Amino acid sequence: MFEGLDLTKLYDTEDEYSQSYIFVELTDELISRAEANIGYKLPKSYIELLRFQNGGYISDDIDSWLTAIYGIGPEADTPNSLEDMFPNWIGDWEYPNIGIPFGETQSGGHDMYFMDFRNLDENGEPAIVLVDVEMDPEGEIKPVAKNLREFIEKVLNGELAE
Repeated sequence: MFEGLDLTKLYDTEDEYSQSYIFVELTDELISRAEANIGYKLPKSYIELLRFQNGGYISDDIDSWLTAIYGIGPEADTPNSLEDMFPNWIGDWEYPNIGIPFGETQSGGHDMYFMDFRNLDENGEPAIVLVDVEMDPEGEIKPVAKNLREFIEKVLNGELAE
């Protein structure tokens, strides 16, 4: 799914803080647990990305509004993991429940990248949107990419710097 993209350039694997976003090798058991806990089936593209590296902070060499991609921790309550953060974004911060909030931004939680399950591409992959709850209590939703592959390509090309 990510053929032709150099995913080794996507993440910062050296910084101590970035280590808190990188988790154990992804297993089918972790995927099943995460899906049960968040109530969404993880898209094939997201699983493939997490099999390359299970979460991580985005490299400083990339000019992007995206700062981190959530992975799946060894336990559901692992800090900075998808399962740990999901109830925070949907419940506490009152983001719309349109899909999976997977990407932190430089705003510190005031906007998030989501896999939007209301809009699927021809392969059943969700669109990627930026949801801003700070600007609009209902959540301003801005389309970003038709799927995760296109989103990662835009990140790597520096097209998502705000």
